[in-house]
Amino acid sequence: MFQDALRENVGSFVQIITAIDVINGTLLAVTDAAAVVRTSSSYGEPTDVTIPLVAITYVRIFSGVE
Repeated sequence: MFQDALRENVGSFVQIITAIDVINGTLLAVTDAAAVVRTSSSYGEPTDVTIPLVAITYVRIFSGVE
């Protein structure tokens, strides 16, 4: 399943594309309903973003950790 493939990559740097946004960051967790990504900003503190799995249209997984 999609969730299982994502779970295998927890800790990796990912790019998640939805219909309205592109989220880049470290994949922290995956549940049956959502993925959590820690985004980094050069302007402030990192932010954890929860993305519903049904909203994800594409995921790019980069090798290793950022």
